[in-house]
Amino acid sequence: MSHELRTPLTVICSVAENMIDGLVDSKQQLARYGSVIGNQGRQLTALVDQVLLFTSTQEGRSCYQIASVDVAEIVKRVLENVSALGERNGVTIESDLPDDLPKVMADATALSHCLQNLIVNAVKYSGEHRWVRIWARVGDIGRQPEVQISVQDHGIGISGADLPHIFEPFYRSPEVQAAQIHGAGLGLTLARRIAEAMAGALHVSSIRGVGSVFTLHLLATGQAVSHDEEIVNSETE
Repeated sequence: MSHELRTPLTVICSVAENMIDGLVDSKQQLARYGSVIGNQGRQLTALVDQVLLFTSTQEGRSCYQIASVDVAEIVKRVLENVSALGERNGVTIESDLPDDLPKVMADATALSHCLQNLIVNAVKYSGEHRWVRIWARVGDIGRQPEVQISVQDHGIGISGADLPHIFEPFYRSPEVQAAQIHGAGLGLTLARRIAEAMAGALHVSSIRGVGSVFTLHLLATGQAVSHDEEIVNSETE
């Protein structure tokens, strides 16, 4: 955590000092320095947000308003939020949701956070293929119908030794650390905690060097989505 916090701050301070010292003497350099500050600032903001959200779940301060929500509407908002991230990293993010997908019992904002964490994680570890897909289907838990929302990538995958630990707070595999992939090791922890707080579950299947699929299981309401009705939910911050 110390490294993840200090690195962007060090870069931002260094760039600012160069600008103050007059080392930026063209519009091209100014644009490049501005891009560096923006990227490091976004990285730092995302890290702070993750830590604050993790703290709230640790202290039991997360209050979810469970209601019937439209998965397609939530996914649309999440994809809008992560579109710039995909573009910056050259990653294609696809979605495939059936039109007749039933609503689920969830907190709209929490579900958005959960899916956004999974997609951001997939983008981060997408490897050379630069491809991520979010898709959904209807399944069953005994006699109870559920909606299964999956986030898939063809990236670096997860080794068998690491799989039992990936949902532990702050866990980062030696391979990931060696590759200097930024992160605090909180995204998957938060995603699973949010899923379980909504009476759902989060499972993973992964093959090293092939890719990963994270699947969120949520109880279906049995109510079909009407595309004519207005869906009103809180936006992801």
